[in-house]
Amino acid sequence: MKCIYYDLRRAIAGRWFLAALIATTVALYLSVGQATYGLIGYLESYELFEENSFGYSMTDMLTMGMKGDFGLLTLPALSALPFAAQALHEIKSGAIRPAVFRTGRKNWIIGKVAGCVISGMLLQGAAVGLLFLILNGLMRGYSGQWFPWGDGGDFWPMLLRRMLCGGIWAGVGCVIALAETASAAYLAPLCLCYALMMIGTRFFPDAMMLNPMQWVSGATWFLTIVLAFTLALQALFLKRGTQKYV
Repeated sequence: MKCIYYDLRRAIAGRWFLAALIATTVALYLSVGQATYGLIGYLESYELFEENSFGYSMTDMLTMGMKGDFGLLTLPALSALPFAAQALHEIKSGAIRPAVFRTGRKNWIIGKVAGCVISGMLLQGAAVGLLFLILNGLMRGYSGQWFPWGDGGDFWPMLLRRMLCGGIWAGVGCVIALAETASAAYLAPLCLCYALMMIGTRFFPDAMMLNPMQWVSGATWFLTIVLAFTLALQALFLKRGTQKYV
């Protein structure tokens, strides 16, 4: 547990997590699309906010942001940014030897897998939370009232699926980095996502599971299985790395 806590703290407290959080929040805001421009115009025109007169609730805005194309296309690279290349850095620098001798091979692997995947999941959840604060801040600043929450709809299941996607792509970045270079940890998930999107859109339009752009609107069980497979693949590649360099 100490290894998990230590690596997760390093991932979340690092500057790359903050950079990825800001970038992901901006991508979510832009993914909301015309509704955000309409919101600004509405707030500038009216001093008092009448519930539902704007036409969108908070959950409507957040859901549009989570399933917007721009936010989904940038999700793989940004999810991998905080910690996906950390294991490779430790292996290449030689820091893996004292770390493994101090904690043990198994604990080192568990810490890296957990830190990578959980940081990717938390990044997506935190970005949605930050967008929630921004939208409420705009509403409160202009009208003096809070944004109406709405009925929820598919918000919570979609948030869970987006967080699972963040963990999956962070794990994929870690695996590819161990096989290639550190830069591949961020670029390869983006390229893989785009390639799967093109294949799914052009050749298999009805296969939602093949197109990553449809994952947040698809089945949670499928993403859970993919995440479990990614965890196993990470552990396998990290085990090979420790056997080779320690």
